[in-house]
Amino acid sequence: MQEDIQNFQNVDWKKIFVRGLPMLIVPVAILILIILAKSFYFLEYFHVASGSAWTGMDLVMGIFFGYIMAGLSPKQRGEVAIRLTPVMLFFMPSIATTTITAGLYLIRPLGISIFNPYFIAVGVIVIVMMIQGFGIFLPNELRVYLEIVYGSRDVGKIVRLTMMNLRLSLIQLILQIVLILFMAHFATGVPL
Repeated sequence: MQEDIQNFQNVDWKKIFVRGLPMLIVPVAILILIILAKSFYFLEYFHVASGSAWTGMDLVMGIFFGYIMAGLSPKQRGEVAIRLTPVMLFFMPSIATTTITAGLYLIRPLGISIFNPYFIAVGVIVIVMMIQGFGIFLPNELRVYLEIVYGSRDVGKIVRLTMMNLRLSLIQLILQIVLILFMAHFATGVPL
């Protein structure tokens, strides 16, 4: 355990923060530029691309990393958690927020009524995902980051929080697959 703590002390967290910051800022900056340009095409493209990135990350985290982490020792899980922290802490909130925001900006040009039952279902799912993401996922990642940087560097706690977030990623993936079904309806007009 002392060796695990020493490994965490050797991590350059300022470097991780500097690497993570662009993952937070770049998607937001791109979306702002697209909104200012008033380009429906690029707004829709961004919504699909960022939604795909978000779903892909949840696929990787929820299924693949969850499976991989289950077979690792606590020390190895801690090492993986260190490397996942910048992505989970910076990229995931940014890509989730920009995907949702782009989707909201697409409502009017696509002629979607906020009273449409499909839209209401999407709204409920998105609210559930936001509560999970910003109420559980993000605070857990922040706890992991602070535990490693300033805390006791409790590897067990770090691994437990990371594993909780990996399981949450699987739930988010399932909800996103349902959302994609509704998005296909909005894009094609074909009833579900």
